[in-house]
Amino acid sequence: MTFKCIKFDRQDGVAHIELTRPEKANTIDPTLSAELHEVAKLCSNDAETRAVLLSGAGPIFCAGGDLGAFAAFGAALPSAMEDMLQDFHPAIELLSTMNAPVVTAVTGVAFGGGLSLVLASSFVVAASDARFSMAYTGAGLTPDGGATYYLPRIVGLRRAEEMMVTNRQLSAEEALDWGIVNQVVETSELMEKAQAMAARLAKGPTAAFGGVRRMLLQSFDNDLHSQLGLEGKSIVELAASKDGQEGIRAFSEKRKPVFTGN
Repeated sequence: MTFKCIKFDRQDGVAHIELTRPEKANTIDPTLSAELHEVAKLCSNDAETRAVLLSGAGPIFCAGGDLGAFAAFGAALPSAMEDMLQDFHPAIELLSTMNAPVVTAVTGVAFGGGLSLVLASSFVVAASDARFSMAYTGAGLTPDGGATYYLPRIVGLRRAEEMMVTNRQLSAEEALDWGIVNQVVETSELMEKAQAMAARLAKGPTAAFGGVRRMLLQSFDNDLHSQLGLEGKSIVELAASKDGQEGIRAFSEKRKPVFTGN
């Protein structure tokens, strides 16, 4: 399948989504949003996809929305933006909640919608020179892409509002300290480290990874009784799965489990 703004391939259980608008700092426009939605559906519906690697071509991961393209819509911008979000938001939701964990590699900047993609990921590896900013209010807009959901859960309400109102830029080390990224590496090592993480995750119990992710997201809205119910249902279902049975058997046999994602 050929895309205009995205390069997509799958190998050894890892799906690689690369944003390919480097001449536009990989900014998000209607075409990129539609293609991101399409590849998110492909990943979500493919049992062979056991991890996803998300990156950007060129020196910048994603500088957010394509404001130049937005300006060109003129008076039609509100309807055009509404149409675009019909792809961008479902893409975020699919990438956030499917079984395959998403590893995002960030170089240069992750601003606006680019930071929203980072926040929705399971794991984030950042280059040491990367910078992070919400940026929306600088254009007189409010955040999208799930940023108002994820950011306060990750950094807390005070810091989230500060980032969204003041558009404070965080360095890679600050983003690590605030919990926005998992690891900071030299730029020259970024893709190697991110690919290694995705490859390692692709050999794990994929359904269990997805269950963990979804229960964690629900835990902020549930009381203890409801969360215990979710945990009970999930662990019983996974105990009946091939990976669950393999994991228990491998432990009793004192060997490393071989998971298949089933």
